[in-house]
Amino acid sequence: MEKIQDIKGLGGMLNGFRDLVKDDEKVTFIGTPGFCMPFALFQGFPVRNKKLTFVPNLDLDKTREVVATEYGMELGEPTTPDADVVVILGGLAMPKIGVSVDEMKETLAKIRYKTLIGVCFMGILEQAGWCDAMDFDYVMNTTLIGNISKK
Repeated sequence: MEKIQDIKGLGGMLNGFRDLVKDDEKVTFIGTPGFCMPFALFQGFPVRNKKLTFVPNLDLDKTREVVATEYGMELGEPTTPDADVVVILGGLAMPKIGVSVDEMKETLAKIRYKTLIGVCFMGILEQAGWCDAMDFDYVMNTTLIGNISKK
């Protein structure tokens, strides 16, 4: 894949994502409930004016709206996963989760969409072979570096 933009930190991640979906009306995130859902809600915040949905794991029957509330982004009512953009979150590609590329492709075949974006941390989509095996239009990889200090 050809690099089109450098991003720095979480702000860069949010701005980069907003730029990728600026012309779209509906975005569906697919990811794990525990690890990926908070990132879907986080990424949904700068595009909260759009129709947003979240699919837990690969269970299309459990698709929920993502809505902006006074508490931030939250899951709402059941809805369809069909969207302009589908975002596959990298937690699904982690070895302990156990989702195969073939299972992901089977799920995507049941959704109507135009653009496929992979979003991950620390290169997990590439490490798991998903970048080569999937037909991503874009992949956003963010590397977080930090530390813990003690007084």
